[in-house]
Amino acid sequence: MAAFPLQAQFVPNGINYQAVALDASGQPMANKKITLKISLVSEVRGRTVHFSETQEVSTDDLGQFNLVIGEGKKASGSFAKIPWAKEQIWMDVELQGAQSGTFDLIAHSRLLSVPYAKHAATATRLVQSNDAALAEEKNQSIYWLTGGNSLTAPPTQFLGTRDARDFVIKTNNTTRLTFTKEGQAQLESGVDGDQEDYGSYPLTVQGSKQGIHIKVNESRDGDNNFMTFGDDQQFSWGRIEGQTVPELEADWEYQMQVASFTLGGVSLGLRIAAWILKAVGEGVSLFAAGSIAGTLATVAAFAIELAGLLTEAITWGIKIREEIGVTYATGAGDYAEWLERAQGVRDLGYGEIVGIIGGKISLNTEKTEVVKVVSRRPILLGNAPQPGQEAAFEQVAFIGQVPVRVAGAVEAGDYILPSGNNDGFGIAVDPKDMKSGDYARIVGVAWESANGDMPFNYINTAVGINSNDLTQKVDALNRRVENILAFLEGKAPLLEDSELMASSVEEAKPSTKFQKQYTDEEIDQLLDRYEPFFKGIYAQVEKDLIKKGYDLDANPRIKAFLNDPVPTMKEIRHNPNFLTQWALIDQKLPSRGGK
Repeated sequence: MAAFPLQAQFVPNGINYQAVALDASGQPMANKKITLKISLVSEVRGRTVHFSETQEVSTDDLGQFNLVIGEGKKASGSFAKIPWAKEQIWMDVELQGAQSGTFDLIAHSRLLSVPYAKHAATATRLVQSNDAALAEEKNQSIYWLTGGNSLTAPPTQFLGTRDARDFVIKTNNTTRLTFTKEGQAQLESGVDGDQEDYGSYPLTVQGSKQGIHIKVNESRDGDNNFMTFGDDQQFSWGRIEGQTVPELEADWEYQMQVASFTLGGVSLGLRIAAWILKAVGEGVSLFAAGSIAGTLATVAAFAIELAGLLTEAITWGIKIREEIGVTYATGAGDYAEWLERAQGVRDLGYGEIVGIIGGKISLNTEKTEVVKVVSRRPILLGNAPQPGQEAAFEQVAFIGQVPVRVAGAVEAGDYILPSGNNDGFGIAVDPKDMKSGDYARIVGVAWESANGDMPFNYINTAVGINSNDLTQKVDALNRRVENILAFLEGKAPLLEDSELMASSVEEAKPSTKFQKQYTDEEIDQLLDRYEPFFKGIYAQVEKDLIKKGYDLDANPRIKAFLNDPVPTMKEIRHNPNFLTQWALIDQKLPSRGGK
């Protein structure tokens, strides 16, 4: 006989059983009446028969038959008292011989499912018989128990659905975890509390030296977010998104940082040239000057400073490539609004100063209604664009603390103004040095200090000073005073009030502005004149860096600069994004009269 137990759907007083009856030659016993004796036994302390019965069944054309164990003629024991939860139960099947009338054992098999179905209806069942409402929930699993499971057979035995429906897990009769039919896991929790309270967090992960591993399909490029942060007001306030090396190198922020490091090397090179001009004069050969001991020592000092500067750039380049894979956009520190960029304006980086005209922003801070800063960490973000249009907008800070790109030295308490070069940079002005025309261009007040050695610094700045209305009044009053003084000195006629008012409403020009002291052509000529010297000193710096173990291939831009510095110097000199930095560099060069 070949026995095929059904997948043991639980029946309160029996177990479905199906098998095929075979004769001694192995042929199906088709359309026969047979008598079976079925015994449920355990072998913990010898063989113990807990329940035994006989049943008469009829086979079909294939020798198959079905019966329910527990519904036959009782021979011994009690089906209800079988110790499913405590002992391993075996089933013996015996077939009665047609001639002899005796029962011969044809199958001895361990039950893997039925005991659990019976056990689920005893002490640890989830549904109590006296709870009418809950008792309607049926189909308790014969494989999965409240007290733990053994002898499971994945993947055929599992918790879940087969009918394209969501799988829901509840506690306290409230949905806590939903696996949608597409496979998305949705966790819902009722916990609440302070951020210091461990119990306030819906999800905690612990028990290992490692945390959470997140793997996205396909590429880790910028179109794929590893994590997204949102709240009731907005789907996404921040994200951890993918990034590839080509995306990094194409990113304007990255290019800006690389150029800034290179600009530091360019600035130092021009300082060397300026020192040469001042120390040895126009009439002395640069290489003849190099024979002077003091000159050699100073040039060596410049080389050491240059190596230190470029070491920082190389270290940064290696580190950012090692960490490539994700970029972070999150945090909070100011109130900001989404504002659309004017036509033709590139993507803007945080900390850049922008002007607003007609509700649209650009780097042009001349003739603008107001100047603001691109936000990095808005605590509140308003005026959200339509879905899919975010790429044309920037988050612009209106009130709060925001980092601002400032060129040159800064002291805490300085006013931050646009550079006047429409390049996104700011400059710091001491309050006592402010002119009346400057107040309408105030971006904010610096809350920290920085030296002017770097091409620019991010300065924590308090923004939100609304000075335009006051500035117009102060400017009008200042014009009246200036006109009176000019009249008394005989330099100008005394104007009528209407003429003064008409003059005062004209846009005030910022009095404080950084501008280049030399033309680009003059700097190009200086670079061409000392090109052999620049190549020599930068080549020596390259050798020193390689000797110290730095891999210059990690930053091709720096490597190209060291190999052939003058073209890179000229390229950055002509870059309109660095007008303000070049204005600061030009101030360190000797005046034209000193050449």
